[in-house]
Order: sequence, then structure tokens, then C-alpha cells
Amino acid sequence: MKNLLFSLFLLSITIVSFGQQPVQNWMGVLNAGGQKIQLRLHLVQNADKTFSSNWDVPAQKAKGIPSSKTELSGNLLSIEIKMIGASYTGTLNTTGDKIEGSWGQSGMNFPLNMEPLNEGLVETIIAKPQTPKPPFNYLVKDFLYEGVSTRLSYGATLTYPADNAKHSLIILITGSGRQDRDETIFDHKPFAVIADYLTKKGFAVLRVDDRGAGKSTGDFANSTTADFALDVEEHIRYAKTLPFIDTTKIGLLGHSEGGLIAPMVAARNKLVAFIILMAGPGIEINELMAVQNEMVLKSAGISQSAIDAYIPLYKQLMKTIIRIDNKEEAILKSKGIVKEWFHKTDQNLVKLTTNMSTEADIDKFATTMAETLSTNWWKYFAAYNPQPVLQKVKCPVLAMNGSADIQVPAELSLKGMEAALKKGGNKQYVTKQFEGLNHLFQKCTKCTVTEYGELTTTIEEDVLDTIGNWLTSLK
Repeated sequence: MKNLLFSLFLLSITIVSFGQQPVQNWMGVLNAGGQKIQLRLHLVQNADKTFSSNWDVPAQKAKGIPSSKTELSGNLLSIEIKMIGASYTGTLNTTGDKIEGSWGQSGMNFPLNMEPLNEGLVETIIAKPQTPKPPFNYLVKDFLYEGVSTRLSYGATLTYPADNAKHSLIILITGSGRQDRDETIFDHKPFAVIADYLTKKGFAVLRVDDRGAGKSTGDFANSTTADFALDVEEHIRYAKTLPFIDTTKIGLLGHSEGGLIAPMVAARNKLVAFIILMAGPGIEINELMAVQNEMVLKSAGISQSAIDAYIPLYKQLMKTIIRIDNKEEAILKSKGIVKEWFHKTDQNLVKLTTNMSTEADIDKFATTMAETLSTNWWKYFAAYNPQPVLQKVKCPVLAMNGSADIQVPAELSLKGMEAALKKGGNKQYVTKQFEGLNHLFQKCTKCTVTEYGELTTTIEEDVLDTIGNWLTSLK
């Protein structure tokens, strides 16, 4: 769901009053209950004496994530990053070489202290041996094309066997967050691995940069899941023009949010011959997000009593905020809900889950939650129920998940999908749960989000074989 780091926990600055120039490049480690993620902050002073800033997440190869607002009042630093629904507040010390602060996102707050970036720091690189490397025994075509309805340009890569036959095509659909065509995360390139495997099996595979990512145009920040479904329909429309594609055998493979988008498209487009859902949601999103929060907090070592105290607050905020059109009204309502919860809940449990301890913390926490859940994407996503759409899907479906997935609960989602497909009369579906695999279909030990990048395997071979064998059975 929303790009893995940012959905789960995840500056301009003026000269401080005591005359100390702030360091321009900072680094800190976000310790989210035992899950450690390095963040880097870059500050730039503008000509009008205001500042702008952006963030890097080295483990995800994410650079230049822009802050939407950066302010300093005295020595208090306040940053908003609307793109990912996050915020950072910190206090710059008198010598200007340390910021003690807190990162807030998706209803959670965690300590994040920053120190000057060591420019000579050498990053540890963990090899990802499954990433395909040329030369390839198939054809690879990188190109741009324009959507007929969206009028957007899409940057894409098509891989297909080097022969004169017409081939079945699989279009890959990325998960939440602005993704490139390889769905790159923590140095892994899952879609490149899938494309390589399936093309060697005799299939054509199309993978495309999300709107606003890579070489694709478009406003990603203000788009919704429904907009991304329109993008997929553009990909299908374009694929129909390719002479080496069997237009009766065009299918979709979606991961995470992509596993929600694929049924949306298949339910209304008879050209979709089959869909593959990898860790796709099968239950109402508001319920899924509550379970996700619980699983993430549990993986971070938070006690069950603290989780049980927090989840009702999260559910109430989500249901309330997404129904309010006016953001200021949503913030006001959120503050009232959070304040009431804060004062009637054990303060130790409050601190463990939200990092709140003062009235000022309440205000900040409530505002962050309201602003996050008031975005176009969140309002659409949080109100979505995939089951009515799944009931309309009549083509063959392969739905898979890993039992150790803490982002999309496997058993709940797969059972939800199966129930919906069965209710809709679809008799051509297969559901499979892989034991011990995480959201990326890796065999995990700690089974946390940050472990994704520590693992050398991108996708377990058994998962790839399951996809390949199922597709072959459809021929």
C-alpha cells in the first residue's frame, strides 16, 4: 500500500535567532519501534531568505522527495511532506549541529533526531542477484506513447520472445505510491524480475512508469486509484495496436494496490482475459488498514494492550475524516476526537502508539491525520470496498499472498476475494497462500518492512513458478 516506508510510519529554515547558520544536509535514523530507516534531509535557502527542502531514503533509492512547507520559529523546525502525508517537527540546538525531533505519519509518531550528514559515508549495498542483466534471449523495447483519453505520455518497457508469433500479453500494475516501471524498492526490482521470468516462458510483458514517475507525465499527487485504472485501460488500448500481441489474450498482474486496480479494469473491460492478484486487498479498505496498523505495530514490538487502545482511535478518525469535504472542518473534528481519546486513555499506552504527551502534541497529531486522510487518494482509497467489483469479474483469476504479509493480511484478503468471486458466479479462480512470505513474496525472518531491503531474494522462485504454470494452463 502507499509506498512501503511512507504508508506505514511513514523543510525551509530561516537563520536561528542566536545567529547560528544551520547545517544544510542532515541525516537521522527513524526508529519505528525497532524498525530502523535512514532518512536524509537537504535544506536550500531561497533568494527571499525563506528555505525549501527535500528528503532522501537511501535504502529505497528515493531522492529529492519535496517538502510542501518548511518553517522555523525561533529554534523550532516544522516541516510538512504532503506527497506522503508526513510531517517532521524538531528543535535545533544552540550550536546548530543537532535537531531533536519527531516524525509523524498515518497516525503514528516516532522519534527522529538529525545530525549533520557525513558526506563521505559509504552505504552498504546488498546484492539483488535476481535483477535481470543483459544480454537477454528475448527482445526489449523502451518507448513512449500517448493515452487517447488521458492525454498523458507513458514511459514503458515491453519484453517479448524473439520470434514471429503472436503472444499473450501481461500488463504489470504497481502498488501504492509513485512507482517506476520496475516497481523499484529497497534496491529490488520486482517487476523486472517478473517480466524476465515470464518472457522466457513465452509471454510478452508490458511494464509502465506510474503517472508522474520516470518518463510518464501526469499529476500523481492529486490522482486516485480510479485514475490509475484509467491509465491501465490506456495500456490495454495501446497494446491492441501491436502486431505481435494476441489481443484475445491480454491479462493484468497487479501487486498490492495494483491487485485492487486489476479487478476494477477487468470488471468493465471484456478485453481482459485473466488477472493475477499479488497481495491485493480482498476486504473493505477501512478494515484492512486497521488490521495493517495492528500488524505493523505488533511487528515493531508494541504491546497488545497499547495496540488495543489505539486501533479504535484510528478507525474512528478514518471513518470520520474521509466523509468530510472541507479540510479545516476535518482538522477541527479530528482534534476533538483525539483530545477525548488522549484524556481517557492510559498515558503510557498513548505514548507507545502516538508519541503524544502534551496538548500541543494532540493538536499536531490530529492535524497530521486530518491532512493525510483528506487527500484525494486517501479519501477514495479508504472508502473503497473491493468485493462488489470482484463479484463482477468473470475472467480467470489467480490470487496470491504471503502468510507473513503485514501490509495486506493474507487470510482475510484471500477469503474475502474467494467469497466475492464465488458470489459473483466465477468458477475460474485459484487462491494460494505462501507460508512464511512477506508483502514482496520474500521468505522473511523478522518480517518487517525494513527487512525487505536486507534480503537478497526479490521474489521466491516458487511464486514465479506458480504464476508461470497457471498462465500456461490457460493456453
